[in-house]
Amino acid sequence: MVLHSLVRRSASSATHPNTEGIMFKNLSDRTSSILYVVLVASVAASTASFAGGLVLAISPLLVTALMMFVVTRDGYRAEGWRRLGITRLGLRWWPVALAATAGVSVTAAGMTVVLGFSQIAAPTAAALQDLLSLCITGTVLAFAEEVGWRGYLQPRVVPWLGEKFAYLGIGVVWVIWHLMYILFTPFYHADGDRWIVLTLFSATVIAFSFLFGQLRTLSGSVWPVVLAHVAHNVAFAWIGSAIVLTNQTVLVNEYLAGDTGLFVLLGTIATVMAIAAPTRGARPVARNDEGKGARKAASLHRSHRG
Repeated sequence: MVLHSLVRRSASSATHPNTEGIMFKNLSDRTSSILYVVLVASVAASTASFAGGLVLAISPLLVTALMMFVVTRDGYRAEGWRRLGITRLGLRWWPVALAATAGVSVTAAGMTVVLGFSQIAAPTAAALQDLLSLCITGTVLAFAEEVGWRGYLQPRVVPWLGEKFAYLGIGVVWVIWHLMYILFTPFYHADGDRWIVLTLFSATVIAFSFLFGQLRTLSGSVWPVVLAHVAHNVAFAWIGSAIVLTNQTVLVNEYLAGDTGLFVLLGTIATVMAIAAPTRGARPVARNDEGKGARKAASLHRSHRG
């Protein structure tokens, strides 16, 4: 009888999940975002040197799943998925995402050629195979990051920090998350003067946080951000290994171009400013997702006026 009762209750729970949350009920955006950051940082710090950093790389996705299916149970409601930004493609912003990332990487690499620090070479057949591999693995890893940073976290930080401070705050968290991989393993940005590299890296990642944050806010979708992230990673990695050749590797791939070199930093800042100028004052689609409190306040105001 006890076993039968347990089976019935288990089946009932599977059919009608408790959408109020197992651990927390009515968790605020501020609390859920802080908890999210703490959990991601904890997972990243404890797994940075495990499996070549793979667990760290997908930790934003893992913690997003934990929050949505265990902690707040947003994953059992359509609104939870809509707020995550994966139900809208945001196709209008895909060309912007490509130009703002791959375009900047190509320009940065081209500048090193113009300045005489590198030269252009034709890609080999093996390099073309590498490009395909980068596109596949890059898409998976970019989604694992962006579904967390811009999908789950950003809509919960914007309501209480505002857009600009949300972009800055998420950028700082993003830098710290990356630093665990840089400092605890030899696989990422291990060449060059450590302080120069870390300074350029931190500034560029924060600039990317503003760029990706803008794309998320203006499109109402996480997909343009995923595309931007993939395009940047594939462009700098493939161009640096297959197209632009140099005997000054640190100067070209760490300090000037590459992942977070000076030219990439300046190009990203210029892109952020270019996107912000014509869209300033516009009402973006994503603000509906990130400002529930503002909508409720406006609704109450209208009801009082009526």
